Amino acid sequence: MALCYIEIKIDLPLAQNLKDKRSILTSITSRISKKYNVSISEIDFNDVWKSAKLGLAIVAQNGRVFDSMIENIMEYVECLYPEIRVTIISKELL
Repeated sequence: MALCYIEIKIDLPLAQNLKDKRSILTSITSRISKKYNVSISEIDFNDVWKSAKLGLAIVAQNGRVFDSMIENIMEYVECLYPEIRVTIISKELL
């Protein structure tokens, strides 16, 4: 069994306040969690309304699936919200 932990930064240029940010993040986190069966949560920049840091945990039988799954998740988010930028900050394989 393998575990992958990823931190991603999301820039939200169209968010006008924390309510807009929370709405977008709730949508992103619930959709990713349901579609890819991963654990995801906001971990930093809680009071900054133009950006967010999310932590994702992925568990799989072997580690070979992580790179393709991460790429699919990033593309999925960018397709849902083309105006936001998503950047991988860190990635750990355990």
